Amino acid sequence: MSNQNKFFPLTWEHYGVLIEDLWLDLARKLKKNNVKIDAIIAILREGTFTALPLAYKLNTYKVLTIQFKYLLHEGSNELVYVSGLQKTSYQLPKTPTFLLCDTFLCGGKTKFLAVKKIKEKYPQAKFVFASLIQDHSVEDHKDFLFSSFAFDINKKWETTHPLFIKLGINKSALNVYFPWENEKEEIASVQSRKWEYK
Repeated sequence: MSNQNKFFPLTWEHYGVLIEDLWLDLARKLKKNNVKIDAIIAILREGTFTALPLAYKLNTYKVLTIQFKYLLHEGSNELVYVSGLQKTSYQLPKTPTFLLCDTFLCGGKTKFLAVKKIKEKYPQAKFVFASLIQDHSVEDHKDFLFSSFAFDINKKWETTHPLFIKLGINKSALNVYFPWENEKEEIASVQSRKWEYK
């Protein structure tokens, strides 16, 4: 298997380094833009791993979830809306600012679908997007104030982040999997093959 197709495992320690870098970037930008987060929305499943540490850092219990999932349909992956925002026992303002969290987006389609669904319930909502990976696609979207990330990428998915350089995987920042992921499942998804859940 060439390096281009090889997946590299990241440990919980690596993940902790990236989360801390994401938090530092987010905290700086919130202060610079004078933005207050009203609630956090995790895009399930991976967004939870970003949302919960940031909720702790922001000292808030207001965490909601929304879920989409790629399911294999007639030989290709189809993005399916699985579940929406829960009812809350707390009130949110009519014009809330949500911290929308994902972990490792690739195409970016999911976050825009999430915004569309969230705005059905909160039509005047604005968003700050948080992900481990840099995402330029939110910059021209009217509902995003800004985005935060742990590491940068270029058009070839290369990064200058010290962790990736240290691990020797800075030339293939896309080809990693996280401690909660199953390598074989991730590869099956990329190759549009069915994965049997037990």
